[in-house]
Amino acid sequence: MSWDRPTLKQIYERIARDFSARLQSGADLIATSAEAVLARIWAGAAHLMHGFLAWAFLQVFVDTAEGVYLERWARVWGFFRKDAASAKGRVAFPSSFGRSIEAGRIALHQESGLRYAVEETVFEDGGTILVTATALEPGIASNLRPGSPLQFISPIPGVKSQGAVDSDGITGGVDVESDDGLRGRLLDRLRQPPRGGAVHDYIAWAKEMPGVTRAWCYPHGKGIGTVTLCFVCDNDPVGLIPSQEMVNRVQAHIEKKRPATAQGFEAFAPDIFPLLYDLRLVPDTDIVRSAVADALQDLVWRTGEPGATILLSHSRGAVGNAAGVHDYTLLAPVADIVIPGGCFPILEEIRFEDTPPSEPEPDEEGQS
Repeated sequence: MSWDRPTLKQIYERIARDFSARLQSGADLIATSAEAVLARIWAGAAHLMHGFLAWAFLQVFVDTAEGVYLERWARVWGFFRKDAASAKGRVAFPSSFGRSIEAGRIALHQESGLRYAVEETVFEDGGTILVTATALEPGIASNLRPGSPLQFISPIPGVKSQGAVDSDGITGGVDVESDDGLRGRLLDRLRQPPRGGAVHDYIAWAKEMPGVTRAWCYPHGKGIGTVTLCFVCDNDPVGLIPSQEMVNRVQAHIEKKRPATAQGFEAFAPDIFPLLYDLRLVPDTDIVRSAVADALQDLVWRTGEPGATILLSHSRGAVGNAAGVHDYTLLAPVADIVIPGGCFPILEEIRFEDTPPSEPEPDEEGQS
């Protein structure tokens, strides 16, 4: 039998009826009477206790626990919340020939106020020094896109204070794992216990790394006895396709856990599989276009993965059920979208074609 938490009004009415019955009056309490005031006070206290009981009841179960109680459940099974991680990447600074930048120098990203420490000088080429820098403040905000400016806090002789992030970006920064992320990993562990190197074991190992949200494993990916794995980082603002830095982290982590009997293991970033939609809408307005774009993006996120098929009927359903759509013509794709293994679908472009004008109706003499 389910239990429904009573509302504040219901609790007050119960207490008020109890007062009336015990006073043997049988009449409703006067709003300004001492009994009515006491009934409201007790009702408020009881309502708070009911709320605590409802919340505490959720902590009893793994799939509804939260916060420190979810962490306690996770520790029972050897799981821990993933910590935040700092972003890392290379930055180019114009300089005079023969100059260098020593480790420990601090560069500032003025827009966000985040600081980055130089770890090492990679090389100097044509008056440019390329350094490796790591964010001092961990978190997803420390990721920077290629070309983002960084400026040294203190000047260095012969080196321009402002540089730019190189083409790979500064990546790998992630926030502390959310309750949903930890709960999902724990439920996967309970539903699919470890089996000494099964497919789901490799996926679970990959998800242990900060930033990794989804992964796909391929037994015999590079020959008999080998295992390959690709993954994505959905929450990375730079892009969900992982950088080489993230690939290296996952590779090193799984190498420590994989069975020795495996001939080889390789983690890799999936190739981008661009998706194009071409359609006409009725009515064709900015609001309707935005709703259709959101619906298609949601469809790709939910159903698109390496080796999957996005059914044409699902694409049509996403467009037709979008808010405000009265009618539409889907010009492309014209068939199911089959995504190759090792590739991840990205909704690259949605083309909205103008609806052709309707033909004028002929007059009574058949002339238009």
